[in-house]
Amino acid sequence: MQRSSHRLVAALLVSSAAGCSASTEFEADPAGRWLQGDLHVHATGASNDTGGDSTPEAIKTVALERGLDFVVLTDHSNSTGSDPSTRDEDPALFNQGPEFVYFEEAERLSEPGRFLMISGNELSPVADPPNAPRGHVGCLPRMLAGFDTDAPFVDRPMSAVTGGEALAQARDRGCFTVVNHPYGQVAWIRYDWTDLDYDAMEVFNGGLAFDAGDLEAYDAWRCDLLAGRTVTPIAASDNHRVHIEAPGLYLDSALGYPSTSVFAADASWPAIVSALEAGHVMLHEGGSRLELDAYDGDRRLAAPAEARWLRVRGALDPAATGALLELRRATGCQDPRPASEAPVVEEQALLRRRVAAGETLDEVVAVTGAPGVYTATLITDDGRYTALSRALVVRTPR
Repeated sequence: MQRSSHRLVAALLVSSAAGCSASTEFEADPAGRWLQGDLHVHATGASNDTGGDSTPEAIKTVALERGLDFVVLTDHSNSTGSDPSTRDEDPALFNQGPEFVYFEEAERLSEPGRFLMISGNELSPVADPPNAPRGHVGCLPRMLAGFDTDAPFVDRPMSAVTGGEALAQARDRGCFTVVNHPYGQVAWIRYDWTDLDYDAMEVFNGGLAFDAGDLEAYDAWRCDLLAGRTVTPIAASDNHRVHIEAPGLYLDSALGYPSTSVFAADASWPAIVSALEAGHVMLHEGGSRLELDAYDGDRRLAAPAEARWLRVRGALDPAATGALLELRRATGCQDPRPASEAPVVEEQALLRRRVAAGETLDEVVAVTGAPGVYTATLITDDGRYTALSRALVVRTPR
């Protein structure tokens, strides 16, 4: 995939042969488990344009078939207070709520230890006419007990609410906040960057595979990290029609394609939120996976600043086209925000090689602990079955 927004300041191609390649030489992974989830899903009866059959029950059935451990319903706030059967808006119904129409239903459908369904929201302010960014903000309740499900969110009238004001409402409600598809294909769903105090950014949104807009979001996320902000990357399907077959169609993503996996202490919602807050995630589609870990000189798990080895593990889905594996260190960013232009990242390639469909990965690269944002990507030729790692951040000493 073209990476025109990147400026490579150096390139050092390293293979596992340059370091140690035997996985048994490294400390074992810590206690915990990977849990796979979809954090951006729409349901019939709360969001419009859902085909009429995307009920919570149907979403649970398909989620379990696809190996998901959790799903978050994020129905549009303007729709839950209006009429989910139509895209036409009735001003008499703006900002009326309730905003979490499936909160009790999600709890009923959850099975502790097997599957969790969480009722969240997607605040959706829009400009009039819809040719300027405002943004969609995901609201994931941090704590379910005592969470305010009654008070409405305010994202109408049109042009009256900025994306940043919507974000502030979600933050004040006690949500883990996600800026969804910030560089979406149409202007009215793009974020306006009027507030940068979000917890996460959706850098891989379903529907068009991993595309140019996702790549711009990916760079914006890395710019946030370079600026000292703590932001978790998210991948989610944005599914509106649950019965679409995987991996989905153009503009119609399948449930769980893509998804976010978190490394959590257990399968409870508090543990999942803690993992999201810590940024211990990987983003992927289908059977593709990509983990990134840091080890010290004794090959024990270490903080990024003490890292002397970076280890990239994963796999490429057998149905994928060929892919390019890269491990990169971002060192700087030209960031025009709040202007709509995408940031430009300065970076150094530490590893780059082709990966075949169905191939498993275990690559090791020697590093020095130099400041920067270290990430790995496994981007396929057509964007389908792409996988992205978490970030390991080494701050510049003060």
